[in-house]
Amino acid sequence: MRVIVSLLPAAAFAAVFLTLQPASFAGKEMKSVLEARSPFDQGARELQIGLGGFTSVGNYSEVRPHTTDVDASVRLGWMLTSPAGEGALRGNLEFLTEIVGGGVVDGPSGGMAGLSLLLRYNFVQPDAHWVPYFQIGAGALYNNIHENEPQRLIGGPFEFNLQAGLGLRYLFSDECAMFVEADYRHISNACLYDRNAGMNSVGGWLGVSLFF
Repeated sequence: MRVIVSLLPAAAFAAVFLTLQPASFAGKEMKSVLEARSPFDQGARELQIGLGGFTSVGNYSEVRPHTTDVDASVRLGWMLTSPAGEGALRGNLEFLTEIVGGGVVDGPSGGMAGLSLLLRYNFVQPDAHWVPYFQIGAGALYNNIHENEPQRLIGGPFEFNLQAGLGLRYLFSDECAMFVEADYRHISNACLYDRNAGMNSVGGWLGVSLFF
């Protein structure tokens, strides 16, 4: 009887130890799953801050003057889907809002500021540091460039902004990346005003991305 009594504490300890093992393993497994999450998983967000510039194409006359502007942008993105698919096309969808502002450094004087909505497809490979993307967007701009005549590129204070671009991120970590982007941009007012030649420009952005 004394032997049995003396063994009870050891048996109790062993029972508790064995009971806690599955919970311990489950905790490690859960931690592993959380650590494996990607900044491109559904519900993740991205803040992009960029500096860039655009120069017009095909404009070399008094009414269609060559124009170059320097700009800054802030974008906030939401991952709509998690990366899916196979091969080079594996990726996810991202929706972004963009606030942009800038000024003309060559051409009709003035500045512009506006808001755009973007839809982006990220080409995401597992554990990749380089993540390319393609995007399209549309928005509106307010400007005072229209006050310059006889130019007819920008005809009124309110203009529409259509854009498409290709970009590439380099991820330093799951929280921080650098990006470079090349874009085509069209600005016009859909004949809301008498002057509506429209301005087509090419340019790009360089900046940082923060994921959270």
